[in-house]
Amino acid sequence: MSAKVLITGAGGFIGTHLTQQLADQGAIVHGFDIKPRPNGLPDTVNWTQGSILDTAALERAMSSVDHVYHLAALAHLGVPQTARYEQINHQGTQNVIDAARKAGVEHLLITSTEVILRGWRNKNPTPLSEQDPLPDLPDMAGPYARSKLSAEIAARRAIDAGQPVSILYPTVPIGPGDHDLTAPTAMIKMFLTQPPPAYLDCLFNLMPVEDVARAHSLAAQSPPGGRYILGGESVKMATLLSWLGELSGRKMPQRTVPYPLAALTAHIAGGISKLTGNAPLASLEGVRLARHKTEIDSSHARETLDWTPGGAREAVTRAVEWLKAQN
Repeated sequence: MSAKVLITGAGGFIGTHLTQQLADQGAIVHGFDIKPRPNGLPDTVNWTQGSILDTAALERAMSSVDHVYHLAALAHLGVPQTARYEQINHQGTQNVIDAARKAGVEHLLITSTEVILRGWRNKNPTPLSEQDPLPDLPDMAGPYARSKLSAEIAARRAIDAGQPVSILYPTVPIGPGDHDLTAPTAMIKMFLTQPPPAYLDCLFNLMPVEDVARAHSLAAQSPPGGRYILGGESVKMATLLSWLGELSGRKMPQRTVPYPLAALTAHIAGGISKLTGNAPLASLEGVRLARHKTEIDSSHARETLDWTPGGAREAVTRAVEWLKAQN
């Protein structure tokens, strides 16, 4: 019998790829998203337009579901209405956990982020792994990270209480289909269209979005209670810019910006954002997250799930091609 699955945030970047993959595998897929059903999904996919803040709608959607993939989140950095992070990322996750428990869901898989596993001031040179002690809320870089850490605490409490929950921590997914322009895609688009005069020297961990989605379905086949960092390839900003220059034919910036200046500029932009209600081009939280060049240890996910992500250059190439096709 085919598994019946519910995907919150099914219309998002990772969500659409996961929805497509599970439908292709023969699962009975129910998408749940605040947005209308996106174009291109298989006709077999059921769709509910709703909010994870609506507990009644969540409980109805989870009726007779085997697995729930919780990807719905407010992921954009620098949102002026910071209370929305707490509402959606923390309270929304708690609502999903509670609804899954009431429905007797066999396995709830929660998508978190690796940025919550180490404080932004932490200079620890060792690669980040699932074994890192969980930092405190004041150690987070900003409201997004704090809300995701609060959701993480709720998820771990559910695991400790015996609820069948697993947690995944993707680094930076890259590829086609990012219609919401999450921070990495928005950054790439900026460099392709209006390159700034300088850049902040930092390190990204990039991987194809399709492989992030695939890791979710693999984790669903493993026993609940697992925690998996999904990491790909570490890429310096200078290398990424070199790729973008080759792919676009545009001249990329060669000068770097010192961290204090980048932080000051982002702080000023954040103040202007609160006055105008518009998201800043660069958020202070994003700058803080880029402060230290942290390597990622994803060996546990690779070995336990028998999972290997594809290369970063190919993923960036496909992201650029997709962005060009949107114009």
